[in-house]
Amino acid sequence: MASPRARLRAGQILTNDDGRRYRIIEYLAGGGYGSVYRAATLSTTSDRNVRTVCVKVCASATDWHGEAHFGHLLAGYPEVVEVIDSFAVGTEPRRRTRYVLVLEYLADGTIAQLADDPEWHGWSPGRVHREIRRLLRVLALMHTSGVTHRDIKPDNVFVRDGHLVLGDFGISKHTLTPKRSPIDAYTPAYSPTDIEERQNWATWVDIYQVGLLAGTLLTGQDWQSGDVAHIRTLEAPDDLKCWIWHATARNGLRYVNGSQAATALKELGSVDMRYKTGPRSLYGHHVALTGRFSIGTQRELSKAIAKAGGVVQSSITDDTTVLVRAPQIANTVGIAEGSKLYEVRERKRRGERIHVISEDRLQKLLL
Repeated sequence: MASPRARLRAGQILTNDDGRRYRIIEYLAGGGYGSVYRAATLSTTSDRNVRTVCVKVCASATDWHGEAHFGHLLAGYPEVVEVIDSFAVGTEPRRRTRYVLVLEYLADGTIAQLADDPEWHGWSPGRVHREIRRLLRVLALMHTSGVTHRDIKPDNVFVRDGHLVLGDFGISKHTLTPKRSPIDAYTPAYSPTDIEERQNWATWVDIYQVGLLAGTLLTGQDWQSGDVAHIRTLEAPDDLKCWIWHATARNGLRYVNGSQAATALKELGSVDMRYKTGPRSLYGHHVALTGRFSIGTQRELSKAIAKAGGVVQSSITDDTTVLVRAPQIANTVGIAEGSKLYEVRERKRRGERIHVISEDRLQKLLL
């Protein structure tokens, strides 16, 4: 963390190579990334403050180059914090060089600051759905261009006019071979628990972090990796919970990049998960069961399905053709979806044909 001696003082003026001047107003925060200040752009003809901005003195030239690069690359996209200027000062002999970024000042702060407010209880599911889709659009562009953010957490997601804005590209990477991009920096609390076992960073990890962000936005609490077990308790439509489940899945059908994740979030709500008549018999079908049944235990029903010529599965796989859905799903209220139904919803969205039938229909098929 930057020491007090290294901080810029209030009233100090920084001048870029073109003579544009910025006056420091107050110190805001500091850490391993450097120091951040509220500042003002000065008039070209006087010392009058013209525009409030954010000045960031980066901890290293590498971070500075990276953020300046991504600011230029993503200039004009409203989902990204605007980088107004970048320059180095103090390059004379024996004088410490400061690597400076000038960013737009976002008075509404970050999602982390909102989560710290006991009066904030999150956003409505509809708003979360819309804002996550906006964020995924810019991530789709980044991932297509070989860019991974790597640090999408509440501290780095800002609010502008009620919309999410992505900032802090300090550890982001731009590479022609993203599948061979080493994991050299990350925030453990917002990364998959097995991140250290992986050889390279992948675009799906960005999506994992967006999934956690969605949980934070829905609950008003800072969601970290350990909170993914609580997805089914979220007060949100099943299609949104299904998306978060797949975005943060350790295994299964995770979303590999921003484009795929954006398409899934758009389409999951239109997937028909209602009970259907299903096949005429269970012979040759791969059948999975979910929930608590009134006509028998899952073990008893599995034996009856096998006797009818079906193959019983403990989980959803590429072979699954029938899912029997009980009136009540374990650990949920009513007929809210559980993990098997989340898996089936996503597979149906991708075009797989899986029959979802009720226990009454199963009983008839077993007669």
